[in-house]
Amino acid sequence: MNFSIILFNEEKSKQTAILLNSAIIVYSNADTDKLQILTENKGKAGIYLWTHTLSGKKYVGSAIDLSKRLEDYYKLSYISDKSKGNSYIYNAIISHGYSAFSLTILEYIDISNVSIDEARELILLREQHYLDSFAPEYNIQLIAGSPLGVKRSEETIAKMKAIRLGANNPMHGKNHSVETRAKISESLFGKVHSAETKSKISIARGTAIYVYSFDKSTLVNTFISARKASEHFNCNHITIINYTKSGKIFKKQWILSTSLISELS
Repeated sequence: MNFSIILFNEEKSKQTAILLNSAIIVYSNADTDKLQILTENKGKAGIYLWTHTLSGKKYVGSAIDLSKRLEDYYKLSYISDKSKGNSYIYNAIISHGYSAFSLTILEYIDISNVSIDEARELILLREQHYLDSFAPEYNIQLIAGSPLGVKRSEETIAKMKAIRLGANNPMHGKNHSVETRAKISESLFGKVHSAETKSKISIARGTAIYVYSFDKSTLVNTFISARKASEHFNCNHITIINYTKSGKIFKKQWILSTSLISELS
């Protein structure tokens, strides 16, 4: 018996439970909750999670507008269109029906006052975090932003394999290095980013501000930087930074952090 694997699996289960407990909202029945799902998530960017309630199999996705993206799942003509590739989650929904699935909003991401490219970079970096954490069975590729049914070059495939190397290693699911995150970005966009862009990617991941409820049970919002958080809360960015360091309750409601709750535990 390999005890290192057992311990690793136990740690992954613990991490999964923490992430689910810190989710923004869970819609337990994707069929009866359809109107609520599409209404409440209109114009919001973030990460979502489909879960087959019986098997526990999962799918992680992201969108700049969650409502528009999730609406696609409710169009049978869309999810049954094989020209979009062989999608496990689409096939599962068609096979089991919407009522067999729950939908979880794992995280909302504030992308106001940033460019579309910067917003997409940040969203995909956060999606990659959840892909690493859950290793969802319905995701054909565990690389954020990987399109379905698209033939990739041998070079891109090699990069993807390099990124996923060590998936069964106890270090899998930990924070990616700057080099790895750059490789992820290159595989997503099909181009080599400049040193400046790679730096922005690193900064976006390293200085993000996470806003939790005062008891740290719920992740309320995510900002790309302290300055973006300060603009939202109408205060100085130094104030934001000081609260992330002190751990004190901000505005009598929130805890500010530069780390996810799974990294704080």
